[in-house]
Amino acid sequence: MQWGQIKTLFIFSFLVLDLFLLQQFLTKQEEASLGPVNESMYEESPAEDNVSISDEVPEEAPEVNFLFASPSEFTETQLERIGDLEGQEASVYGNQLLVSTLDEPVQIGNEEEAVTDAVSEYVPFSDQYSYWGWNDTEDKILFFQTRNARTVYYNSAGVLMVDVENGEMTGYELTQLRENEGESNEQRELLDPGDVIDILYESRDISSGDEITSMTVGYHSAASFEPTQVFAPIWKITVNDEEDLFLNAVTGDGQLLDLDEEEFIDDTSEYFEEMIAENNQDVFTNEGDEEGSDE
Repeated sequence: MQWGQIKTLFIFSFLVLDLFLLQQFLTKQEEASLGPVNESMYEESPAEDNVSISDEVPEEAPEVNFLFASPSEFTETQLERIGDLEGQEASVYGNQLLVSTLDEPVQIGNEEEAVTDAVSEYVPFSDQYSYWGWNDTEDKILFFQTRNARTVYYNSAGVLMVDVENGEMTGYELTQLRENEGESNEQRELLDPGDVIDILYESRDISSGDEITSMTVGYHSAASFEPTQVFAPIWKITVNDEEDLFLNAVTGDGQLLDLDEEEFIDDTSEYFEEMIAENNQDVFTNEGDEEGSDE
């Protein structure tokens, strides 16, 4: 082989080697620049990143069973109570949906206690529901039913929805759930509050400077086998005393639930309209008569 060919081969080999070393150098530079960011995002704890936790947050998860429940029909005793209501016209559709219009609008305050007091005066069985909130956009006040002393969140079969106009209560709609007797009620280990906070921090749903105001366990429908619904325990986490997050309490990955209040109100209103349309031939009213189409 001639010297010129050997020299060309060496030059080409060194050029390939230089390109390889340059690529390795650039890769290491990129990893070095990204490394600290990743560590600060996923390896730093919430406490180290100035996420505070209120004394209201429990240290351990409570023992909570799954809940098996179905839409409930009103009992004879409940229908008698509805028939005795005064100052309103109340009707029951399909023996499951109570719809009432007040004779005169009732002024209610803005605070939870004032709203609850006014509702308890006019709405039967309201002590079975917990106050959720006032939606100004939809002009509705929501109360969610409680079972086993825990709130069943966002379920149209167990809700009290109060109608509001100009700051006054004008009526309401109410449905109720009944816990199924004899259904399997197995217990599952729930995510501890500390694990929940870590999950929310790693997913960036909470960040530096946030405060975990409170954490409570409630229920949300995990599956439906008409008419039975299976309700799984969920964590409700309040952040900065203003934002509520919902997390599946029994899954290892802690799935965040997407629960939208206005969408729920719209869907529930549509559900109630369908029930009224399907059952308007046989309506029980608080005047104690039956309205039918056989006239």
